[in-house]
Amino acid sequence: MNQNDLIEALRATELFRDADGASLSAAVSASEVLKFAKGEQMYTGDPALYILISGKAVVRRESGGQNVILNTLGRGSVYGAAQLFGGGAGLTRVTASCRSTCLRMSQDTVKDLIRSDSSFALSYIAFLSDRIRFLNRRIASFTAGDGERTLEDYLLSLPRGKDGAVTIPLSMVRLAAALNMSRPTLYRSFSSLCDRGVIEKNGNDVKILSSKKQEEL
Repeated sequence: MNQNDLIEALRATELFRDADGASLSAAVSASEVLKFAKGEQMYTGDPALYILISGKAVVRRESGGQNVILNTLGRGSVYGAAQLFGGGAGLTRVTASCRSTCLRMSQDTVKDLIRSDSSFALSYIAFLSDRIRFLNRRIASFTAGDGERTLEDYLLSLPRGKDGAVTIPLSMVRLAAALNMSRPTLYRSFSSLCDRGVIEKNGNDVKILSSKKQEEL
């Protein structure tokens, strides 16, 4: 993948869409392209910003002996921001769901981009604000003890296809464990959301039809 392809991929994201051309080109030149096989760890907690150029990944965190899924990532997703500036070692794991490529932008490169480009700096602040809102929703969902709310929040976190549908990357057994609920609770939650017209489910493909949470995103 050449530099122009990388810049085009970054331009497709909210974070880099308005970045200055010369500054972005310099940042890409100073960054590293990394390739990962399915199941390979894509993040070690180092202070760098990662942009997923192609492929998919799952973000997990161990809690109470369970690997809880925090998010799923698709093309254009950004991770590593929490540890970029003095965050220390991260407790989350990012695992490739298939063959994936990402761009690793070092802390110094991001600093240079922020200093040289006010448009990127504003986009970065907006990106961090969105992450805080997302994490607050996740915390509220996990502490609510409500299977439907937890499931709905998880579905809304998945990358959507052109038709608005999402694909669950896990079996129902693994999904129940990841969401910290029993399988009967998971099945009841799916059934209730379908009955209420919130979702339409076909195997692991789910289309979100109506959701108040969706309007908040």
